[in-house]
Amino acid sequence: MAEGRKNGFMRGTAILSASTLIVKALGLLFSIPLANFISAEGMSYFYGAYDIFTIFLVLSTAGLPIAVSRMVSTANAMGRRREADQVFSVAFWLFFAIGAAGCLIMLFGSRQISELLGKPGAAGTIVALAPTVFFLSITSALRGYFQGRSNMVPTAASQVIEAVMKVAVGTGLAYYIITYIGSDSMAAVGAIIGVSVSSGLGMIYLVLCKLRQRRKDRELPEDGSAVSSRRDMMFSLLRFAVPITLGACFLSVLDFVDSAVLMDRMKTAAGFTQDQADYFSGVLGNARKFFDLPGAFVVPISTSLLPVLSGAIVSGDKPQVRHISSMSMRMTLLIAIPASVGMSIFAEPICMLLLAGRPDVGEGAARLLQVLALAIAFSSTVYTTNAMLQSFGRTTRPVIDMAVGGVVKIALSYALAGIPEINVMGSAVSTVASYLVIVILNLIAVRESLPGMDSVLGMAMPLLFSAAVMGAASYGAYLGLIQFLSPRLALVPAIVIAVIVYALCAVLFRGVSYEDVCMLPKGETIARLLKVKKSSRPRHMMVKTTSTRPSKGGRHMRNI
Repeated sequence: MAEGRKNGFMRGTAILSASTLIVKALGLLFSIPLANFISAEGMSYFYGAYDIFTIFLVLSTAGLPIAVSRMVSTANAMGRRREADQVFSVAFWLFFAIGAAGCLIMLFGSRQISELLGKPGAAGTIVALAPTVFFLSITSALRGYFQGRSNMVPTAASQVIEAVMKVAVGTGLAYYIITYIGSDSMAAVGAIIGVSVSSGLGMIYLVLCKLRQRRKDRELPEDGSAVSSRRDMMFSLLRFAVPITLGACFLSVLDFVDSAVLMDRMKTAAGFTQDQADYFSGVLGNARKFFDLPGAFVVPISTSLLPVLSGAIVSGDKPQVRHISSMSMRMTLLIAIPASVGMSIFAEPICMLLLAGRPDVGEGAARLLQVLALAIAFSSTVYTTNAMLQSFGRTTRPVIDMAVGGVVKIALSYALAGIPEINVMGSAVSTVASYLVIVILNLIAVRESLPGMDSVLGMAMPLLFSAAVMGAASYGAYLGLIQFLSPRLALVPAIVIAVIVYALCAVLFRGVSYEDVCMLPKGETIARLLKVKKSSRPRHMMVKTTSTRPSKGGRHMRNI
Protein backbone atom coordinates (compact mmCIF):
# COMPACT_ATOMS: atom_id res chain seq x y z
CA MET A 1 0.00 0.00 0.00
CA ALA A 2 2.74 2.45 0.95
CA GLU A 3 4.71 1.62 -2.18
CA GLY A 4 1.55 2.09 -4.21
CA ARG A 5 1.03 5.56 -2.77
CA LYS A 6 4.64 6.53 -3.47
CA ASN A 7 4.38 5.24 -7.03
CA GLY A 8 1.02 6.97 -7.45
CA PHE A 9 2.51 10.25 -6.27
CA MET A 10 5.52 9.99 -8.58
CA ARG A 11 3.43 8.81 -11.53
CA GLY A 12 0.96 11.64 -11.06
CA THR A 13 3.75 14.17 -10.67
CA ALA A 14 5.53 12.84 -13.77
CA ILE A 15 2.35 13.02 -15.89
CA LEU A 16 1.49 16.54 -14.78
CA SER A 17 5.11 17.67 -15.12
CA ALA A 18 5.27 16.38 -18.68
CA SER A 19 2.02 18.11 -19.57
CA THR A 20 3.21 21.28 -17.84
CA LEU A 21 6.37 21.26 -19.95
CA ILE A 22 4.28 21.02 -23.12
CA VAL A 23 1.75 23.59 -21.90
CA LYS A 24 4.44 26.10 -20.92
CA ALA A 25 6.25 25.66 -24.23
CA LEU A 26 2.97 26.31 -26.04
CA GLY A 27 2.26 29.16 -23.64
CA LEU A 28 5.46 30.84 -24.79
CA LEU A 29 4.27 30.42 -28.37
CA PHE A 30 1.14 32.28 -27.28
CA SER A 31 2.36 35.06 -25.01
CA ILE A 32 5.73 35.85 -26.58
CA PRO A 33 4.40 36.64 -30.07
CA LEU A 34 1.65 38.76 -28.48
CA ALA A 35 4.21 40.74 -26.47
CA ASN A 36 6.23 41.30 -29.64
CA PHE A 37 3.51 42.56 -31.99
CA ILE A 38 1.11 44.15 -29.46
CA SER A 39 2.30 47.31 -27.74
CA ALA A 40 2.99 47.43 -24.01
CA GLU A 41 -0.18 49.52 -23.60
CA GLY A 42 -2.21 46.83 -25.39
CA MET A 43 -0.66 44.11 -23.25
CA SER A 44 -1.62 46.18 -20.21
CA TYR A 45 -5.28 45.65 -21.21
CA PHE A 46 -4.58 41.95 -21.71
CA TYR A 47 -3.06 41.58 -18.24
CA GLY A 48 -5.75 43.85 -16.77
CA ALA A 49 -8.43 41.37 -17.82
CA TYR A 50 -6.46 38.60 -16.13
CA ASP A 51 -6.22 40.58 -12.89
CA ILE A 52 -9.99 40.63 -12.40
CA PHE A 53 -10.55 37.27 -14.08
CA THR A 54 -8.20 35.63 -11.58
CA ILE A 55 -10.39 36.68 -8.66
CA PHE A 56 -13.45 34.91 -10.07
CA LEU A 57 -11.32 32.02 -11.24
CA VAL A 58 -9.94 31.46 -7.75
CA LEU A 59 -13.46 31.46 -6.28
CA SER A 60 -14.31 28.50 -8.49
CA THR A 61 -10.98 26.70 -8.72
CA ALA A 62 -8.80 27.29 -5.66
CA GLY A 63 -10.42 25.57 -2.68
CA LEU A 64 -13.20 23.44 -4.11
CA PRO A 65 -11.08 21.30 -6.49
CA ILE A 66 -8.69 20.60 -3.62
CA ALA A 67 -11.64 19.71 -1.38
CA VAL A 68 -13.09 17.43 -4.08
CA SER A 69 -9.70 15.79 -4.63
CA ARG A 70 -9.21 15.22 -0.91
CA MET A 71 -12.72 13.86 -0.28
CA VAL A 72 -12.64 11.59 -3.33
CA SER A 73 -9.19 10.33 -2.35
CA THR A 74 -10.34 9.62 1.22
CA ALA A 75 -13.47 7.81 0.00
CA ASN A 76 -11.45 5.68 -2.42
CA ALA A 77 -8.89 4.85 0.28
CA MET A 78 -11.78 3.51 2.38
CA GLY A 79 -13.33 1.62 -0.56
CA ARG A 80 -16.38 3.89 -0.83
CA ARG A 81 -16.76 4.38 -4.57
CA ARG A 82 -20.43 5.49 -4.39
CA GLU A 83 -19.51 8.20 -1.93
CA ALA A 84 -16.74 9.43 -4.22
CA ASP A 85 -19.24 9.71 -7.10
CA GLN A 86 -21.72 11.63 -4.96
CA VAL A 87 -18.98 14.03 -3.86
CA PHE A 88 -18.45 14.86 -7.53
CA SER A 89 -22.18 15.27 -8.18
CA VAL A 90 -22.55 17.76 -5.33
CA ALA A 91 -19.40 19.63 -6.36
CA PHE A 92 -20.42 19.81 -10.03
CA TRP A 93 -23.60 21.79 -9.39
CA LEU A 94 -21.85 24.01 -6.89
CA PHE A 95 -19.14 24.78 -9.46
CA PHE A 96 -21.82 25.35 -12.11
CA ALA A 97 -23.49 28.05 -10.00
CA ILE A 98 -20.22 29.79 -9.11
CA GLY A 99 -18.98 29.78 -12.71
CA ALA A 100 -22.25 31.13 -14.08
CA ALA A 101 -22.31 33.94 -11.49
CA GLY A 102 -18.70 34.94 -12.22
CA CYS A 103 -19.33 34.92 -15.96
CA LEU A 104 -22.36 37.21 -15.65
CA ILE A 105 -20.53 39.65 -13.34
CA MET A 106 -17.67 39.99 -15.82
CA LEU A 107 -20.04 40.39 -18.77
CA PHE A 108 -22.28 43.08 -17.29
CA GLY A 109 -19.78 44.79 -14.99
CA SER A 110 -16.82 45.03 -17.37
CA ARG A 111 -16.86 48.83 -17.65
CA GLN A 112 -17.06 49.42 -13.90
CA ILE A 113 -14.39 46.80 -13.21
CA SER A 114 -11.96 48.24 -15.77
CA GLU A 115 -12.38 51.74 -14.33
CA LEU A 116 -11.81 50.45 -10.81
CA LEU A 117 -8.65 48.79 -12.07
CA GLY A 118 -7.45 52.09 -13.50
CA LYS A 119 -7.41 50.68 -17.07
CA PRO A 120 -10.58 51.86 -18.89
CA GLY A 121 -9.34 50.28 -22.12
CA ALA A 122 -9.48 46.79 -20.60
CA ALA A 123 -13.32 46.53 -20.68
CA GLY A 124 -13.36 44.65 -24.00
CA THR A 125 -10.84 42.06 -22.85
CA ILE A 126 -12.82 41.49 -19.64
CA VAL A 127 -15.98 40.74 -21.67
CA ALA A 128 -14.06 38.38 -23.98
CA LEU A 129 -12.65 36.45 -21.02
CA ALA A 130 -15.96 36.11 -19.12
CA PRO A 131 -17.02 32.71 -20.61
CA THR A 132 -13.73 31.23 -19.46
CA VAL A 133 -14.83 31.61 -15.82
CA PHE A 134 -17.78 29.28 -16.47
CA PHE A 135 -15.79 26.78 -18.53
CA LEU A 136 -12.97 26.53 -15.99
CA SER A 137 -15.42 26.15 -13.09
CA ILE A 138 -16.80 22.97 -14.66
CA THR A 139 -13.29 21.89 -15.64
CA SER A 140 -12.10 22.30 -12.05
CA ALA A 141 -14.80 20.00 -10.68
CA LEU A 142 -13.82 17.33 -13.19
CA ARG A 143 -10.08 17.72 -12.55
CA GLY A 144 -10.61 17.53 -8.80
CA TYR A 145 -12.51 14.25 -9.24
CA PHE A 146 -9.87 12.61 -11.43
CA GLN A 147 -7.00 13.87 -9.25
CA GLY A 148 -8.73 12.41 -6.21
CA ARG A 149 -8.62 9.05 -7.98
CA SER A 150 -4.89 9.65 -8.64
CA ASN A 151 -5.62 9.72 -12.37
CA MET A 152 -3.72 12.71 -13.70
CA VAL A 153 -4.06 11.82 -17.41
CA PRO A 154 -7.37 13.66 -18.04
CA THR A 155 -6.03 16.78 -16.32
CA ALA A 156 -2.79 16.65 -18.30
CA ALA A 157 -4.50 15.99 -21.63
CA SER A 158 -7.05 18.78 -21.12
CA GLN A 159 -4.26 21.22 -20.31
CA VAL A 160 -2.47 20.34 -23.55
CA ILE A 161 -5.70 20.72 -25.56
CA GLU A 162 -6.27 24.15 -24.03
CA ALA A 163 -2.69 25.24 -24.72
CA VAL A 164 -2.75 24.09 -28.37
CA MET A 165 -6.05 25.76 -29.17
CA LYS A 166 -5.08 28.94 -27.32
CA VAL A 167 -2.03 29.29 -29.54
CA ALA A 168 -3.94 28.47 -32.74
CA VAL A 169 -7.02 30.63 -32.12
CA GLY A 170 -5.69 33.40 -29.85
CA THR A 171 -2.45 34.15 -31.67
CA GLY A 172 -4.13 33.79 -35.06
CA LEU A 173 -6.91 36.25 -34.20
CA ALA A 174 -4.52 38.75 -32.62
CA TYR A 175 -2.18 38.64 -35.64
CA TYR A 176 -5.11 39.05 -38.06
CA ILE A 177 -6.43 42.09 -36.16
CA ILE A 178 -3.00 43.74 -35.95
CA THR A 179 -2.38 43.13 -39.67
CA TYR A 180 -5.74 44.19 -41.10
CA ILE A 181 -7.23 46.49 -38.44
CA GLY A 182 -4.14 47.82 -36.67
CA SER A 183 -5.72 48.12 -33.22
CA ASP A 184 -3.66 46.97 -30.23
CA SER A 185 -6.68 46.96 -27.90
CA MET A 186 -8.73 44.84 -30.35
CA ALA A 187 -5.77 42.50 -30.83
CA ALA A 188 -5.73 41.95 -27.05
CA VAL A 189 -9.45 41.09 -27.24
CA GLY A 190 -8.73 38.61 -30.04
CA ALA A 191 -6.05 36.91 -27.95
CA ILE A 192 -8.47 36.64 -25.02
CA ILE A 193 -11.16 35.09 -27.26
CA GLY A 194 -8.63 32.35 -28.00
CA VAL A 195 -8.33 31.69 -24.26
CA SER A 196 -12.11 31.34 -23.91
CA VAL A 197 -12.42 29.00 -26.91
CA SER A 198 -9.58 26.79 -25.68
CA SER A 199 -11.08 26.56 -22.17
CA GLY A 200 -14.41 25.46 -23.64
CA LEU A 201 -12.75 22.69 -25.64
CA GLY A 202 -10.79 21.50 -22.58
CA MET A 203 -14.05 21.32 -20.63
CA ILE A 204 -15.74 19.25 -23.36
CA TYR A 205 -12.84 16.77 -23.33
CA LEU A 206 -13.09 16.28 -19.56
CA VAL A 207 -16.86 15.81 -19.73
CA LEU A 208 -16.31 13.01 -22.25
CA CYS A 209 -13.67 11.44 -19.95
CA LYS A 210 -16.13 11.49 -17.04
CA LEU A 211 -18.87 9.84 -19.13
CA ARG A 212 -16.42 7.12 -20.16
CA GLN A 213 -15.34 6.63 -16.54
CA ARG A 214 -18.97 6.31 -15.45
CA ARG A 215 -19.57 3.56 -18.00
CA LYS A 216 -16.54 1.68 -16.68
CA ASP A 217 -17.65 2.06 -13.06
CA ARG A 218 -21.06 0.59 -13.88
CA GLU A 219 -19.34 -2.69 -14.75
CA LEU A 220 -17.88 -2.93 -11.23
CA PRO A 221 -19.85 -4.54 -8.39
CA GLU A 222 -21.65 -2.19 -6.01
CA ASP A 223 -19.58 -1.49 -2.92
CA GLY A 224 -22.67 -1.46 -0.68
CA SER A 225 -21.31 1.28 1.54
CA ALA A 226 -23.54 3.85 3.19
CA VAL A 227 -23.43 7.27 1.52
CA SER A 228 -23.64 10.56 3.37
CA SER A 229 -26.47 12.91 2.49
CA ARG A 230 -25.90 15.54 -0.19
CA ARG A 231 -26.45 18.22 2.43
CA ASP A 232 -23.71 16.81 4.67
CA MET A 233 -21.36 16.51 1.68
CA MET A 234 -22.03 20.11 0.72
CA PHE A 235 -21.15 21.29 4.23
CA SER A 236 -18.01 19.10 4.26
CA LEU A 237 -16.90 20.51 0.92
CA LEU A 238 -17.48 24.09 2.00
CA ARG A 239 -15.94 23.60 5.44
CA PHE A 240 -12.70 22.42 3.85
CA ALA A 241 -12.79 24.61 0.73
CA VAL A 242 -13.84 28.00 2.09
CA PRO A 243 -10.64 28.70 4.09
CA ILE A 244 -8.47 27.63 1.14
CA THR A 245 -10.55 29.69 -1.28
CA LEU A 246 -10.46 32.73 0.98
CA GLY A 247 -6.69 32.47 1.26
CA ALA A 248 -6.11 32.08 -2.47
CA CYS A 249 -8.77 34.66 -3.30
CA PHE A 250 -7.20 37.02 -0.79
CA LEU A 251 -3.93 36.91 -2.72
CA SER A 252 -5.77 37.38 -6.03
CA VAL A 253 -7.68 40.34 -4.63
CA LEU A 254 -4.38 41.69 -3.36
CA ASP A 255 -2.91 41.37 -6.87
CA PHE A 256 -5.92 43.33 -8.13
CA VAL A 257 -5.52 45.93 -5.37
CA ASP A 258 -1.76 46.04 -5.96
CA SER A 259 -2.34 46.73 -9.66
CA ALA A 260 -4.87 49.46 -8.85
CA VAL A 261 -2.54 50.97 -6.21
CA LEU A 262 0.37 50.81 -8.65
CA MET A 263 -1.58 52.62 -11.37
CA ASP A 264 -2.90 55.24 -8.96
CA ARG A 265 0.47 55.93 -7.32
CA MET A 266 2.25 56.22 -10.68
CA LYS A 267 -0.36 58.72 -11.94
CA THR A 268 -0.69 60.77 -8.76
CA ALA A 269 2.47 60.57 -6.64
CA ALA A 270 4.96 59.81 -9.46
CA GLY A 271 3.29 62.16 -11.97
CA PHE A 272 2.99 59.77 -14.96
CA THR A 273 0.26 60.08 -17.60
CA GLN A 274 -2.33 57.31 -18.24
CA ASP A 275 -0.38 56.14 -21.31
CA GLN A 276 2.90 56.05 -19.38
CA ALA A 277 1.30 54.14 -16.51
CA ASP A 278 -0.24 51.66 -18.98
CA TYR A 279 3.18 51.21 -20.60
CA PHE A 280 4.94 50.44 -17.30
CA SER A 281 2.10 48.14 -16.27
CA GLY A 282 2.46 46.19 -19.54
CA VAL A 283 6.23 45.85 -19.03
CA LEU A 284 5.62 44.52 -15.52
CA GLY A 285 3.05 42.07 -16.89
CA ASN A 286 5.62 40.65 -19.31
CA ALA A 287 8.20 40.27 -16.53
CA ARG A 288 5.64 38.52 -14.30
CA LYS A 289 4.83 36.14 -17.17
CA PHE A 290 8.45 34.96 -17.21
CA PHE A 291 8.53 34.90 -13.39
CA ASP A 292 5.55 32.53 -13.30
CA LEU A 293 7.12 29.98 -15.66
CA PRO A 294 9.40 28.04 -13.23
CA GLY A 295 6.81 27.97 -10.46
CA ALA A 296 4.38 26.23 -12.78
CA PHE A 297 6.60 23.14 -12.73
CA VAL A 298 6.12 22.93 -8.96
CA VAL A 299 2.31 22.98 -9.16
CA PRO A 300 2.20 19.32 -10.35
CA ILE A 301 4.07 18.36 -7.17
CA SER A 302 1.55 20.05 -4.89
CA THR A 303 -1.39 18.84 -7.02
CA SER A 304 -0.23 15.21 -6.82
CA LEU A 305 0.87 15.56 -3.20
CA LEU A 306 -2.46 16.44 -1.57
CA PRO A 307 -4.58 13.35 -2.41
CA VAL A 308 -1.69 10.93 -1.84
CA LEU A 309 -0.64 12.54 1.45
CA SER A 310 -4.27 12.75 2.62
CA GLY A 311 -4.70 9.03 1.94
CA ALA A 312 -1.54 8.19 3.90
CA ILE A 313 -2.72 10.35 6.82
CA VAL A 314 -6.17 8.68 6.86
CA SER A 315 -4.60 5.19 6.90
CA GLY A 316 -2.20 6.19 9.71
CA ASP A 317 0.98 5.35 7.74
CA LYS A 318 3.29 7.73 9.63
CA PRO A 319 6.61 6.74 8.00
CA GLN A 320 5.06 7.14 4.57
CA VAL A 321 3.58 10.52 5.49
CA ARG A 322 7.04 11.74 6.48
CA HIS A 323 8.66 10.23 3.41
CA ILE A 324 6.16 11.72 0.94
CA SER A 325 6.37 15.13 2.62
CA SER A 326 10.18 15.18 2.63
CA MET A 327 10.38 13.92 -0.94
CA SER A 328 7.93 16.54 -2.24
CA MET A 329 9.77 19.35 -0.48
CA ARG A 330 13.13 18.14 -1.82
CA MET A 331 11.72 17.96 -5.36
CA THR A 332 10.34 21.49 -4.99
CA LEU A 333 13.68 22.90 -3.85
CA LEU A 334 15.53 20.92 -6.51
CA ILE A 335 13.56 22.77 -9.20
CA ALA A 336 12.96 26.15 -7.58
CA ILE A 337 16.41 27.11 -6.28
CA PRO A 338 18.32 26.84 -9.58
CA ALA A 339 15.39 28.42 -11.41
CA SER A 340 15.53 31.41 -9.07
CA VAL A 341 19.29 31.81 -9.48
CA GLY A 342 19.35 31.18 -13.22
CA MET A 343 16.41 33.44 -14.03
CA SER A 344 17.95 36.31 -12.09
CA ILE A 345 21.40 35.93 -13.67
CA PHE A 346 20.12 35.53 -17.23
CA ALA A 347 17.18 37.95 -16.96
CA GLU A 348 18.56 40.36 -19.54
CA PRO A 349 19.46 37.88 -22.30
CA ILE A 350 16.20 35.97 -21.72
CA CYS A 351 14.04 39.09 -22.03
CA MET A 352 15.99 40.48 -24.97
CA LEU A 353 15.63 37.12 -26.76
CA LEU A 354 11.92 36.61 -26.08
CA LEU A 355 11.00 40.26 -26.61
CA ALA A 356 13.29 40.87 -29.57
CA GLY A 357 10.53 42.69 -31.44
CA ARG A 358 10.30 45.34 -28.70
CA PRO A 359 13.80 45.86 -27.26
CA ASP A 360 12.70 48.76 -25.06
CA VAL A 361 10.10 46.55 -23.39
CA GLY A 362 12.64 43.73 -23.09
CA GLU A 363 15.14 45.99 -21.35
CA GLY A 364 12.55 47.18 -18.84
CA ALA A 365 11.21 43.67 -18.21
CA ALA A 366 14.77 42.39 -17.61
CA ARG A 367 15.37 44.83 -14.75
CA LEU A 368 12.11 43.78 -13.11
CA LEU A 369 12.76 40.07 -13.68
CA GLN A 370 16.16 40.23 -11.99
CA VAL A 371 14.38 41.20 -8.77
CA LEU A 372 11.24 39.08 -9.24
CA ALA A 373 13.33 35.95 -9.86
CA LEU A 374 14.53 36.05 -6.26
CA ALA A 375 10.98 35.14 -5.22
CA ILE A 376 10.71 32.03 -7.42
CA ALA A 377 12.13 29.73 -4.74
CA PHE A 378 9.85 31.28 -2.10
CA SER A 379 6.65 31.15 -4.18
CA SER A 380 7.32 27.54 -5.23
CA THR A 381 7.81 26.49 -1.63
CA VAL A 382 4.52 28.18 -0.73
CA TYR A 383 2.65 25.88 -3.17
CA THR A 384 4.05 22.74 -1.57
CA THR A 385 3.75 23.84 2.06
CA ASN A 386 0.15 24.93 1.46
CA ALA A 387 -0.66 21.44 0.13
CA MET A 388 0.98 19.85 3.18
CA LEU A 389 -0.98 21.97 5.64
CA GLN A 390 -4.22 21.34 3.73
CA SER A 391 -3.56 17.58 3.82
CA PHE A 392 -3.34 17.80 7.62
CA GLY A 393 -6.63 19.68 7.77
CA ARG A 394 -4.97 22.98 8.72
CA THR A 395 -6.77 24.96 6.04
CA THR A 396 -6.94 28.23 7.96
CA ARG A 397 -3.22 28.54 8.63
CA PRO A 398 -2.23 29.20 4.98
CA VAL A 399 -4.99 31.83 4.86
CA ILE A 400 -3.51 33.67 7.83
CA ASP A 401 0.04 33.42 6.49
CA MET A 402 -0.95 34.69 3.05
CA ALA A 403 -2.94 37.53 4.58
CA VAL A 404 0.13 38.67 6.51
CA GLY A 405 2.25 38.48 3.36
CA GLY A 406 -0.41 40.35 1.41
CA VAL A 407 -0.40 43.26 3.85
CA VAL A 408 3.40 43.47 3.46
CA LYS A 409 3.01 43.51 -0.34
CA ILE A 410 0.44 46.32 -0.47
CA ALA A 411 2.28 48.48 2.07
CA LEU A 412 5.57 48.24 0.19
CA SER A 413 3.94 48.79 -3.21
CA TYR A 414 2.19 51.90 -1.94
CA ALA A 415 5.39 53.32 -0.48
CA LEU A 416 7.69 52.53 -3.41
CA ALA A 417 5.51 52.95 -6.54
CA GLY A 418 4.99 56.64 -5.82
CA ILE A 419 8.71 57.34 -6.18
CA PRO A 420 9.28 58.24 -9.87
CA GLU A 421 12.71 56.59 -10.01
CA ILE A 422 11.30 53.30 -8.64
CA ASN A 423 7.71 53.16 -10.10
CA VAL A 424 6.84 49.53 -11.08
CA MET A 425 10.02 48.19 -9.43
CA GLY A 426 8.13 48.73 -6.18
CA SER A 427 5.77 45.91 -7.15
CA ALA A 428 8.71 43.56 -7.83
CA VAL A 429 10.34 44.33 -4.47
CA SER A 430 7.05 43.92 -2.60
CA THR A 431 6.46 40.54 -4.30
CA VAL A 432 9.80 39.18 -3.05
CA ALA A 433 9.19 40.45 0.48
CA SER A 434 5.64 39.08 0.69
CA TYR A 435 6.54 35.56 -0.50
CA LEU A 436 9.47 35.46 1.92
CA VAL A 437 7.17 36.27 4.83
CA ILE A 438 4.58 33.67 3.74
CA VAL A 439 7.08 30.85 3.29
CA ILE A 440 8.67 31.46 6.70
CA LEU A 441 5.28 31.34 8.42
CA ASN A 442 4.24 28.24 6.44
CA LEU A 443 7.43 26.36 7.30
CA ILE A 444 6.89 27.07 11.00
CA ALA A 445 3.40 25.58 10.70
CA VAL A 446 4.64 22.52 8.78
CA ARG A 447 7.24 21.85 11.48
CA GLU A 448 4.46 21.94 14.10
CA SER A 449 2.39 19.32 12.25
CA LEU A 450 5.28 17.23 10.95
CA PRO A 451 8.27 17.46 13.30
CA GLY A 452 9.74 14.26 11.83
CA MET A 453 10.15 15.65 8.31
CA ASP A 454 13.68 16.21 7.04
CA SER A 455 15.08 19.67 7.78
CA VAL A 456 14.18 22.10 4.99
CA LEU A 457 17.36 24.08 5.62
CA GLY A 458 19.36 20.86 5.46
CA MET A 459 17.76 20.03 2.11
CA ALA A 460 18.23 23.55 0.75
CA MET A 461 21.88 24.23 1.60
CA PRO A 462 23.50 21.69 -0.77
CA LEU A 463 21.19 22.88 -3.54
CA LEU A 464 22.06 26.52 -2.83
CA PHE A 465 25.77 25.70 -3.11
CA SER A 466 25.07 23.79 -6.33
CA ALA A 467 23.09 26.70 -7.76
CA ALA A 468 25.86 29.16 -6.84
CA VAL A 469 28.46 27.08 -8.70
CA MET A 470 26.02 26.66 -11.59
CA GLY A 471 25.47 30.42 -11.80
CA ALA A 472 29.17 31.25 -11.77
CA ALA A 473 30.09 28.58 -14.34
CA SER A 474 27.22 29.25 -16.75
CA TYR A 475 27.47 33.04 -16.66
CA GLY A 476 31.24 32.82 -17.11
CA ALA A 477 30.65 30.60 -20.12
CA TYR A 478 28.06 33.07 -21.42
CA LEU A 479 30.52 35.98 -21.18
CA GLY A 480 33.07 33.93 -23.07
CA LEU A 481 30.58 32.87 -25.76
CA ILE A 482 29.36 36.37 -26.52
CA GLN A 483 32.88 37.21 -27.66
CA PHE A 484 32.21 34.95 -30.66
CA LEU A 485 28.41 34.67 -30.84
CA SER A 486 25.48 37.04 -30.54
CA PRO A 487 23.98 37.21 -27.02
CA ARG A 488 20.85 35.46 -28.27
CA LEU A 489 22.79 32.50 -29.67
CA ALA A 490 25.09 32.32 -26.64
CA LEU A 491 22.16 31.98 -24.23
CA VAL A 492 21.17 28.44 -25.24
CA PRO A 493 24.58 26.73 -24.71
CA ALA A 494 25.00 28.70 -21.47
CA ILE A 495 21.71 27.26 -20.17
CA VAL A 496 22.77 23.75 -21.21
CA ILE A 497 26.02 24.22 -19.28
CA ALA A 498 23.99 25.44 -16.29
CA VAL A 499 21.84 22.29 -16.28
CA ILE A 500 24.84 19.95 -16.51
CA VAL A 501 26.86 21.76 -13.83
CA TYR A 502 23.87 21.90 -11.47
CA ALA A 503 23.13 18.18 -11.87
CA LEU A 504 26.74 17.25 -11.14
CA CYS A 505 27.00 19.59 -8.15
CA ALA A 506 23.69 18.39 -6.69
CA VAL A 507 25.13 14.87 -6.63
CA LEU A 508 28.58 16.00 -5.44
CA PHE A 509 27.15 18.08 -2.57
CA ARG A 510 24.63 15.32 -1.72
CA GLY A 511 21.64 17.45 -2.58
CA VAL A 512 19.89 14.37 -3.98
CA SER A 513 19.82 10.78 -2.78
CA TYR A 514 19.95 7.47 -4.59
CA GLU A 515 16.22 7.07 -4.01
CA ASP A 516 15.53 10.47 -5.57
CA VAL A 517 17.47 9.66 -8.73
CA CYS A 518 15.76 6.28 -9.02
CA MET A 519 12.41 8.06 -9.28
CA LEU A 520 13.47 9.34 -12.71
CA PRO A 521 13.02 7.29 -15.91
CA LYS A 522 16.05 4.96 -16.16
CA GLY A 523 16.88 6.24 -12.69
CA GLU A 524 19.06 3.32 -11.61
CA THR A 525 21.19 3.67 -14.73
CA ILE A 526 21.54 7.42 -14.16
CA ALA A 527 22.46 6.80 -10.51
CA ARG A 528 25.24 4.40 -11.56
CA LEU A 529 26.57 6.85 -14.15
CA LEU A 530 26.60 9.67 -11.60
CA LYS A 531 28.01 7.30 -8.96
CA VAL A 532 25.26 8.16 -6.48
CA LYS A 533 25.68 5.91 -3.46
CA LYS A 534 22.76 3.86 -2.23
CA SER A 535 21.79 4.59 1.37
CA SER A 536 21.79 1.68 3.82
CA ARG A 537 18.10 2.16 4.65
CA PRO A 538 15.23 3.87 2.83
CA ARG A 539 15.02 7.53 3.68
CA HIS A 540 11.52 7.26 5.12
CA MET A 541 12.70 4.64 7.63
CA MET A 542 15.43 6.90 9.01
CA VAL A 543 13.10 9.25 10.87
CA LYS A 544 12.27 8.79 14.50
CA THR A 545 8.78 8.24 15.77
CA THR A 546 7.54 11.35 17.49
CA SER A 547 4.80 12.37 19.82
CA THR A 548 1.20 11.62 18.92
CA ARG A 549 -0.34 14.45 20.90
CA PRO A 550 -3.07 16.37 19.00
CA SER A 551 -1.76 19.04 16.68
CA LYS A 552 -3.08 22.52 16.15
CA GLY A 553 -4.64 21.41 12.91
CA GLY A 554 -7.83 20.13 14.60
CA ARG A 555 -9.19 17.60 17.08
CA HIS A 556 -8.80 14.62 14.78
CA MET A 557 -5.30 15.43 13.50
CA ARG A 558 -2.16 14.14 15.14
CA ASN A 559 1.44 15.16 14.74
CA ILE A 560 3.29 12.74 12.53
